[in-house]
Amino acid sequence: MDVNHYTRKDFAWTQWTPVSIERIVSKALAEKRKRYEAIKKIPKDKRTFENTVFGIESSNYDTVEKVYPAYFLMNVSPKKVVRDAAKRVIDKFDKEIVDIEYDEDVYRAFKEYAEKKEKLSGVDKKLFDDMSRNYKRMGFGLSKEKQKRLKIVTKRLNTLNTQFGKNINDHKDHITIGKNETEGLPDHYLQGLKRDARGRYIITLDYPDYFPFIQNAKSEKRRKEIIEQALKKGGERNMKILQEMLRLRQERAKLLGYPNHAAFRTEIKMAKKPRNVEVFIKNLIAPLKKKLKEELKEILVLKRELSGDTKAVVDYYDIPNSHSYYISELKKRKFNVDDEKVREYFPLEVVKRGTLEIYSKLFSVKFEKLTGYPTWHKDVEVYVVKNKNNEIISYFMFDLYPREGKYGHAAVFDIVPGRVSVEKKKEKYKPPVACMVTNFKKPTKIVPSLLTHDEMETFFHEFGHVVHNVLTKARYASQSGTNVAGDFVEAPSQMLEHWVWDRKMLNILSGHYKNPAKKLPKKLLDNLLSSKNHMIAFWAVRQLVLASLDMGIHTSSTVKDANRMLDQIMRDYFGVFMPKESIFPAGFGHLAGYDAGYYGYMWSKVYATDMFTRFEKEGLLNKKTGADYKKWILEKGSSVDEMELVK
Repeated sequence: MDVNHYTRKDFAWTQWTPVSIERIVSKALAEKRKRYEAIKKIPKDKRTFENTVFGIESSNYDTVEKVYPAYFLMNVSPKKVVRDAAKRVIDKFDKEIVDIEYDEDVYRAFKEYAEKKEKLSGVDKKLFDDMSRNYKRMGFGLSKEKQKRLKIVTKRLNTLNTQFGKNINDHKDHITIGKNETEGLPDHYLQGLKRDARGRYIITLDYPDYFPFIQNAKSEKRRKEIIEQALKKGGERNMKILQEMLRLRQERAKLLGYPNHAAFRTEIKMAKKPRNVEVFIKNLIAPLKKKLKEELKEILVLKRELSGDTKAVVDYYDIPNSHSYYISELKKRKFNVDDEKVREYFPLEVVKRGTLEIYSKLFSVKFEKLTGYPTWHKDVEVYVVKNKNNEIISYFMFDLYPREGKYGHAAVFDIVPGRVSVEKKKEKYKPPVACMVTNFKKPTKIVPSLLTHDEMETFFHEFGHVVHNVLTKARYASQSGTNVAGDFVEAPSQMLEHWVWDRKMLNILSGHYKNPAKKLPKKLLDNLLSSKNHMIAFWAVRQLVLASLDMGIHTSSTVKDANRMLDQIMRDYFGVFMPKESIFPAGFGHLAGYDAGYYGYMWSKVYATDMFTRFEKEGLLNKKTGADYKKWILEKGSSVDEMELVK
């Protein structure tokens, strides 16, 4: 099947202004209404899969899809006026699209086709079944009064979800430190920091400032100070939003006949029921308790030794995450692995080049950088993906460094979903476009961007999401790329994380920033590989604790205080008391979008590990295995049930 090619004009959306965003989104809504009107006018006896089921599916093509770039710009544009305008327009769109989708006559059209009981198979049957279930989940069949209330609740939830994420992106805070407080901080890190008028170093909450600081700074007082700031990310506004979201999610679930929001969310995932998630978490966490206790004791012993205080206890600011000071110090002592020394061998440019080389060999594709294409920021790079016949199949972009107002974590945004389009009665494939957004330390004139092994793993993992999006061959947009069950979406990328713990792969991915030909020295490489499971129980239990918090607040019949629940969980598992001022849930971005789904990271990891066994046996760069994986996992999306794909 032929594939469309994109020109520079097709990337004009990167230059959208507030006015153009408003105009394009309004036009998209009008076009969507027009498509639905055409579907409703088809006589009952003339209904077919093509004009009704596919008609409903394709009503989003070139209409709702036009809104994706606006949502993306809301997260990445360097211009506050563009981000704010996109937020306003997305809020408007989220409200109006609900009214358009809740059209009884379109649902009647779907039912008229369903009553024909035509025999469907493959991707068509999957599309029909998913659409049927989605209409049920939208509340068709409820009384007019309940459906009216459901629409109000859905609109409000859309607005709150968007605002919750934007408040986190917009949150700014920092500490300043003098030269006398820099002990433990590497020179290259200090060289990359901004300074205030008095010459003091500014440490922000952005990942490239925050993580190396809490990992390396010897000053407990300053570590505690910035960790307490991080625990207030999102602000009290987000705590209020969260309370309202929890209440409305529960109300929606009840209106639709589900016992709670978690039941509503898990129904369309591999887990199917909250009970299965709860059993999964319980069965994983139980055998880890003993190991966690041992690891926490190691941290306590080290803290007492380094502080000279024989009565010191492990506090919340000692273990905010896996990147904390004592965990890092233990890694140096036990395995002789200094993350800052390792960092010298992972300049971002070398990691990027190595990642593209590995993925290219594995999946028999080529990645070529394009020049002269418009982008929203000068640091953004555009690439084209070609198959082994040198034919263009897709595009992707990199936006790798932090900026004010930019999305603060690491993620891949689906900007154009891959799908079949019909032009002049001839089928063509619309090539997908995705963008990988990260927040690695920006290079300076003196030092390039240097990654820890963890950060390099993040880069490799996120690029796994890119290929999941851009190597899709799914016929329908709703089934393409990462449009899979929420608790499977991480599995393909998690499986690929195994590559960054392989000796040969690390040789491709590493090269000293002063001389890229100089690979990780054998001794350092041996030590790094031996540290793979360092604090593994701490890491796993922390993931499961956050999953427990997420499920706990979404399975309760009443609105739970997320902050109080987290306090109790942290006390039970880690023996620490959170500070009174902490509002961690306000900055826990996964509660909007990944709600009742955070367990998916660990759930996916099980399937990822299982899928890896074939590569482990047949070779990490085995082209036949790579081709099978590409065919069954990456190309299919959700056009086949995820459990079948894994089998």
